[in-house]
Amino acid sequence: MSKLKSFLGLPDANERVLRLAKIMGILGPLANVTYMLSTTFFVIFIAEALGGGPGMYLQGMGLVGTLVVVQMLVQILLDYPTGAIGDWIGQRYIVASASVSYAVAFFMVSLVTSETPFIYLVVVYAIQGFAQSQQSGAWGAWFDNNYRVAMPGDTDRKQYGVFWGRMGMMMQIFATASLIPGGILAVVFSRPWVFQVQGFLALILSILVFKLVRDFPEVEEQRKGRPEMSEYVSILKGGVSFLFKHRFVRNIVVGGMLATSSIMVWGNLILFPMYFLYLITDVAVASFRTTLFLPNVVAQERSGVWSRRFDPKKWIPRFRFMQTCGFVFFWVFALIMWILPPAPPNGNTLIVYWPFTTVQILTLPLENLLPIAIIFMTFVATSFFGGFAEILTQRVLLDVIPNRIRNSMYSLSPTIATLFAIPQIAIFGWIVAIPGIGFPLTLALCGIISLVGVILIRKGFQHEPPEIDEETWANGN
Repeated sequence: MSKLKSFLGLPDANERVLRLAKIMGILGPLANVTYMLSTTFFVIFIAEALGGGPGMYLQGMGLVGTLVVVQMLVQILLDYPTGAIGDWIGQRYIVASASVSYAVAFFMVSLVTSETPFIYLVVVYAIQGFAQSQQSGAWGAWFDNNYRVAMPGDTDRKQYGVFWGRMGMMMQIFATASLIPGGILAVVFSRPWVFQVQGFLALILSILVFKLVRDFPEVEEQRKGRPEMSEYVSILKGGVSFLFKHRFVRNIVVGGMLATSSIMVWGNLILFPMYFLYLITDVAVASFRTTLFLPNVVAQERSGVWSRRFDPKKWIPRFRFMQTCGFVFFWVFALIMWILPPAPPNGNTLIVYWPFTTVQILTLPLENLLPIAIIFMTFVATSFFGGFAEILTQRVLLDVIPNRIRNSMYSLSPTIATLFAIPQIAIFGWIVAIPGIGFPLTLALCGIISLVGVILIRKGFQHEPPEIDEETWANGN
C-alpha cells in the first residue's frame, strides 16, 4: 500500500483516495487503448474513401473537414447540456453511454468503402460528436468531486498535481503501446477489422464504467435525492453565469480553449496527412508515433512533480506559448514543411521489415530523414510544457469551480473550444489541400490563433480569483 501511495505521489492518501486511483488505473488505460488503436489511420481511411481509393487521401481532406464540422456541431449543441446532466444524475451514466456510442460509431466505420454514400459518413461523425459531448469533462468532474471529499488535507493541491502527472504517465504508456499493434493488425488483417475490435472494447468499457464509477455518499448527498428538472435548469444557468461573471475564470478558460481549438485543427486535419506524406505506411507512422511518445511518457510523469516549483500566474502563459501545438511549435512545423517538403515515395527508399515477417516497419524516402529528425526533436523539446500548463491550470480551477456545476463547466470548456475550431476546420480543410503552400500556411495561422489564446490567459491572471460559494451556485445564481 505504501508503494502505491509513493508511486501516485499521495503520501497522505487514505482508502478512499486509493479506491479512486484504482478505478482510474483500470478504466483510464482501457479507454486509451480502445480509442487509440486506430488513431494512426482513422482520418486517412476516411479521406481515402472520400478521395476515391487507396493513396488518394489528400483529395478527400476537404470533405473530411466538412465531416469534422458536422461532428463538432453535434458536440457543441450537446456538450454543455450533457455535462449538466452529469452534474444532475451522476457521471457514470454519461461515461457509460459515451462508450456505447463510440462502439456504434466504430462498427459503422468498419463498413465504409469508397462506394459508401456521404450521408452515411455524416451519420457516423454525428454519432462520434454525440459520444464526445457525453465524455468530455465527465471523467475529470467525477474524480475532482470525489477527491475534494476524500483529501481535504491537500489544501495546496500539490499532491493532486503529482497524482495526475503519474496517472497521465501510465495512461500515456498504454496509449503508446497500442499504436504499433494497431498498425500491424491493420496490415495483417485490415483496417475495418481493427475498427470492429475497438467496437467490442468500447462495449466492455461501458459495462465496467457502469459497475465501478460510483460517488462517495457526501458527493451523492449534494444532489439531494431525486433530481428535478428545475434543478437541471439551475445547473445549466449556473455554469454559464459563473463563467461570464468572473473575468479571472472567463479569460483563463476562453484563452485556454482558443489555444485548444488550434490543437483540434492539428489533430483533425494536419497531423496524420503530414505523417503519411513523410512516412508512407500505417506501420511506419505507428512506429514513429510510438518512438515519439516515449519521451512524452517521461514528460507526463515529471510534469506533476516539477510543476510544484512553478507559480501558475507567471508560468501558465509561458508554458502555453512553448507547448506542443503552441505558437512556437506551429511556426517551426510551418518552416519544416515549407523548406523541407515531403519527397515522393518513388525515389531512393529505405525499407525495413518486422523481424521474420514481410510486414514493413518503415518505408521511407531518404530525403525525408532530415525533416523527420527535426519533427522528432521539436516534439521532444515542447512535450514538457503542455503537461506543466495542464496540471497548473487544473490546480487553479480545482478550488475555483464549485462542485455543483463542475461537470457542466468542464463540458462548457470543450464546447467553447469546438465553437472556435468549427470555422477554422471548415476553412483550413480546403487550404491544407493546396499543393505546396497548404500545410505551411495552415500551420502558421494555427500558431497565430494559439498566440491570441495565450494573451487572453495572461490577462485573466491579472484579476483576482473568485471565492467559492457552493450554496449560491447550487441555486444557479
